[in-house]
Parts: sequence; C-alpha cells; structure tokens
Amino acid sequence: MKICRYQTRPDEPVRVGVVRGDMVHDVTAVTDTLPDVRWPYPAGDQFIANLETLRPLMEDLAGNAPGIPVADVLLRNPVANPGKFLCGAGNFEEVLAMGGHPRRLGLLFKMTNAAAGEADGVTLRWPERTTFHEMEIAIVIGRQGTEIPASEALDYVAGYCIGLDMTMQGSEFPSFGKSFDTYGVMGPWLTTRDEIADPDALDFVLKVNGEDRQVDSTRRLVLGIADLVEHAASVMTLYPGDVIFSGTPPRSVGPVVAGDTMHAWMEGLGEMTVAVSGGPGRKTPLDGMEPAKTSA
Repeated sequence: MKICRYQTRPDEPVRVGVVRGDMVHDVTAVTDTLPDVRWPYPAGDQFIANLETLRPLMEDLAGNAPGIPVADVLLRNPVANPGKFLCGAGNFEEVLAMGGHPRRLGLLFKMTNAAAGEADGVTLRWPERTTFHEMEIAIVIGRQGTEIPASEALDYVAGYCIGLDMTMQGSEFPSFGKSFDTYGVMGPWLTTRDEIADPDALDFVLKVNGEDRQVDSTRRLVLGIADLVEHAASVMTLYPGDVIFSGTPPRSVGPVVAGDTMHAWMEGLGEMTVAVSGGPGRKTPLDGMEPAKTSA
C-alpha cells in the first residue's frame, strides 16, 4: 500500500490518501477509528502504530472513493508525527575503505521540525551558507522495540520513503546543520514494507536542474536496512513513526542554491520534485563575539 498525506489547496486540511497508479483516493475517515488518547500522550505516531489494523478499512474506503490525479495534489510528509530522525553515519563503501565503520561512528541526529514533504520544498534559511543534498532511503518504524536483532528487524518496519537529508555545511555540530526547517524531506508517500521485496537492492537517482548528482543503489550500504534498525535499537527504544535515514555516499553529495529543482527517484518508492528557495539569511549576530574564557 502507498499512503500519502495531501492537500488539494494550501488552505485546506491535510487529508490521508491511498495512492493507486497515478490517482489518490481519500481515506481520511479511517482516522476516526484511531484510539482516543489523553495526556500524557503515548510515544510514537498513532496512525503508524495502528497501521496494520487500519489497512483493511483503508482498502475499502479507497475502493469507494473517486480518484484525484497525484499531479493535482500537494504532497506533505507522509509521517505526521515523527518521534525522532536518526541518520546513518559513514554507511557507504567509500568510508569503509578509509577505515571508518558505521558501528564505530554511531548515528547522527536531525530534529523533527525539519520534517517536510514534496510540496513544502526546501528553504535555505541561511542562503549565504552552503547546504548539501543527501538522497537516501528513509526507514519508517512501525512498532515499539529495543535491542532488536537484525534477524527480526524488518518486522518492526512500517515502510519506506525517499529521504532528502539536507545538511548545511560549517563548523557547527552536524545535527545543527541538519535541523533547519524543511531539511528532512520525505516522500512522495509511505510505501509499506510488503511492497518492497528487498530494500537492500533499490537503485536511485537524484537530479538537480536535470543534471545527475546521485546515481547509486542501496546495495552499497555497509549496514543494510535490518542492520541499521539493529544498530539504532541497540542504544535506544524505537517507536512507531521514528525515521532512520540510511546515509549517503560522500562522492555524491553536492550543493543546492535558491532556484534549484531536485528530482528524486527510487526504485519501488516513486519519485518527487522538490523546489529549493532562499530564506532571509542569518538574523543573529556573530561579529564582536568574544571567545569563551577559560579558568587558569
């Protein structure tokens, strides 16, 4: 199943849809069956947590709802409430060849305010700085777990999206540069796990203004999908709606500037076109700041 969140106009509520072919079928009514929750709210995205229970009703609703062309809707992030974004570090063969290993490097982190969908685009809030594109597979966790062995890891996966892990370059901590609004693009929809026979064998291409920037495959991941889930769950509890970005080969990251258009395609997961715009530039001063003093 391909599940999206969409609007027909920017001023309308976000709806839930099932994508069949090139049409979206409205299944928003399924959310009325979600369990009532009260504060303190349970961890995780409640739609993703209940997805398997909801799917039969979604199939029925989609079969009875008229379709809207995908090209006519605004696609938002398919995961409404991601709990955390985890980013694979050094997870490609080039880094391994240089002596690094993702299990030694750990994980990088992106704040969830960065979440965006195709229609949101990417805003370079500090356009005077350099921001790189990093296309990868985004793994959406489907149920709570910790200390998950790789042999069972795919049972904890709800599905997959194309991920654009945008990263501003600079001397700041890496998670800072990854956490600007719109720097975590996911889409075009959530493709459920059962539709992807082997997530470790998906070709993908990222073009910027029609030029190939990344032409690669998840075959070259050092830690594949199951191993990435095991890696993350070895140090923290994973919840429904958490997202793991797989990591990007260093050879294929590159800059984008305001006015660019990124087109991302991944085998089995679809394609999306993401516009890049410029923001206002840095508003907080750096000039005149004195270095921190240290005691003798």
